[in-house]
Amino acid sequence: MTEDEVLLSHASDLKMQCADESAVLCTAFLEMRQRTLLLSLEKYQSEYVKTFYYGGFENAERLCAVFVPRFYEENTAEDFFEAYPEFDPITLLRLEKDRFTTLSHRDYLGALMGLGLRREVLGDIIVDESGCRLFCLSSVEAFIRENLKSAGRASIKVSKESKHDFVRTDEMTKDLFFSVPSLRLDAIVCCAFSLSRSKASAFIESGSVFVDGVQVLKADKKLSVGEKIVLRGKGKAVLLEQKGESKKGRLQIIIRRYL
Repeated sequence: MTEDEVLLSHASDLKMQCADESAVLCTAFLEMRQRTLLLSLEKYQSEYVKTFYYGGFENAERLCAVFVPRFYEENTAEDFFEAYPEFDPITLLRLEKDRFTTLSHRDYLGALMGLGLRREVLGDIIVDESGCRLFCLSSVEAFIRENLKSAGRASIKVSKESKHDFVRTDEMTKDLFFSVPSLRLDAIVCCAFSLSRSKASAFIESGSVFVDGVQVLKADKKLSVGEKIVLRGKGKAVLLEQKGESKKGRLQIIIRRYL
């Protein structure tokens, strides 16, 4: 079986187990392409199971698929885990470094992988001046706290933090104004990432573009205000606002680009 087939089989088994046993179950952290694959399972057991995608905080990029019996009333992951924190599969850890060394996302990830951890047990890593915050599966929390002592040349102190107090403040953005003929995906990708129309279309057709975490292969898909676009290897942007039409019928839009 391919890796994709193994993932689909595992997720299908979890979903069936959720339906049969009324159990709350989840996958490990998924890449965006993997989340697209799992959408094919949404038609199964839909009358018994609902699926949340959850990364520990709003707008997380790496998410787990959480399968929840439908008799629970909550309709979002945040509401569900606030009501039932005992089911929350994700822990937030604070990794604090010494004052003398500068570390990057790659340094922290490399140190964690060097402990023998698989990437799928690790969620978003958010770097700041004094260290980073790591979202991880709760099943590996104790292992990380006991074994992670350094990253690069820096010594590391690990502690647990509350996700309820976490607000992401590190992302830098820039709002850009454009005039486009339509809200087609290729037109928005072209503007957001400074590409030619043909290059934007090629990226879409190759599977490198995701809209709200779902892989989109059609350049003519119409976007809506608020949808997030990720171009693998280039960054992400949000169609922030549509301000109206010009006299020539072109749409006036604002795109928020994450730097």
